[in-house]
Amino acid sequence: MSMQSQASPRYASLTRVDVTNCRADRIADRARVNRVAGSEVHLERRGGRTFLVTSPQDDR
Repeated sequence: MSMQSQASPRYASLTRVDVTNCRADRIADRARVNRVAGSEVHLERRGGRTFLVTSPQDDR
């Protein structure tokens, strides 16, 4: 039996990380760390807060 590990996490649903107090030059690093394989990452503003949002790819 072999075991495989993926380089990037995989989530079944959208993930949202609060980056309101994150320095602007660190946003790209946070995006790389929170990236889901084959997903789209974007910033979203809600109620005065800024979130890094990862939308997983639909594998169908």
